Amino acid sequence: MLTLEQETPETALWEFVPLASYGVPALPARSAARNAWISFKRVFWRTDQGTEAPIKQEANLRALSQVRLQHLFRPLDWHAAAAALDQLLGDWWAADEPEPPVKFIIGQPHGGHREIVRRWGERRQAAQIATPSCEQILARDQHWFDDGPPTGERWVLPGLEHCYLRHANGLDLVRRLFQRAESGRLGRGVIGCDSWAWAYLQRVWPVPRPDALTLQAFDGPRLARLLSRLTVSPAGGRVRFRHAVTGNDILIVPAEQERFGPEIVQLAAHCRGNVGVALRHWRERLCCEPDADASKPNGREALPRTDEQTGEQTGEQAEESVWVAAELTAPVLPLGSEDDFALVLHALLLHGGLPEALLPDLLPLSPPLCAALLYRLRNAGFVEFGEGRWHVAVLAYAAVRDLLRRRDYLVDGF
Repeated sequence: MLTLEQETPETALWEFVPLASYGVPALPARSAARNAWISFKRVFWRTDQGTEAPIKQEANLRALSQVRLQHLFRPLDWHAAAAALDQLLGDWWAADEPEPPVKFIIGQPHGGHREIVRRWGERRQAAQIATPSCEQILARDQHWFDDGPPTGERWVLPGLEHCYLRHANGLDLVRRLFQRAESGRLGRGVIGCDSWAWAYLQRVWPVPRPDALTLQAFDGPRLARLLSRLTVSPAGGRVRFRHAVTGNDILIVPAEQERFGPEIVQLAAHCRGNVGVALRHWRERLCCEPDADASKPNGREALPRTDEQTGEQTGEQAEESVWVAAELTAPVLPLGSEDDFALVLHALLLHGGLPEALLPDLLPLSPPLCAALLYRLRNAGFVEFGEGRWHVAVLAYAAVRDLLRRRDYLVDGF
């Protein structure tokens, strides 16, 4: 297992950096070589399955119930990220005449940028600007600006990706917003924007913004530390996350020495440092034995507790073993026209999600075809519906990004 270094300000969980300083986590050279070797053996060799018998047959394990997951994990607290952003922006916010007057916070899909900016605005008691409706965008309705805060009042706009549409009539409002923000007419404010919308909008308003900030990637150590903090261990006991095939410990909470398995490094690399995507994948991989909940309360067992100073057994210590599936959950694209699926998925990412009725206006596809593609993608686990919009599903995001990159679509900078 790898060992976590002592936490310092440089390795704090939540860190905001300029976009150019974002570091995509990479697999260690040894792990990358090992993965390539395993793939080679699978193609060219017939291995003796009996020599590598798994500790647990994954087919016999079952995913943890939502109830158990709620007891095992605390919800992610975006207030901590907002506090880290506050430390970085505090002097700029307090300055009499700050330059620039507007700051941009860029975040990946499912990475929490809207929640962070919203909570930061609440900390600073800034006015929250609601995004315009799709009807207002297409009508180029200038009254949206009238609904903003009074002149001189400080403000935040958490979701710039919902302020435009990739349509002939859908860019006027966002262009005027950029113009007013750059000139200082909007006063002081902070704008949050999805990374895919940001990549597109840089072509609409090509003004360099080297001061735009983003949440630094969650690499292996950072992700392991976050998982440890979110895990709820039994009173006086611990939780052991164990690899379902090898039985090796991946993470122990709490532990005398903060250590973690290479699987967490691999997860961080697969998700390119996106904390929201990584946490969802981790939760989806957690399993228990079929009779665990029935035979033991909360799947826990009592083990002898040893005094650290005397070495004597002083009673019982609760320990919970949670199995981690070996493979990441990855959906498979439905049979059909990959070109049409890619068009729909790309449009959803560029806008941070879209209502179904708008897709035919933004794509060269008929309304019945758009509906059919959406529901086929939903059934395959690629998209999900929420808050009135269709979004690329969390567990499918890495696969979708890779698909669009390979097909030379415009992708985000992460």
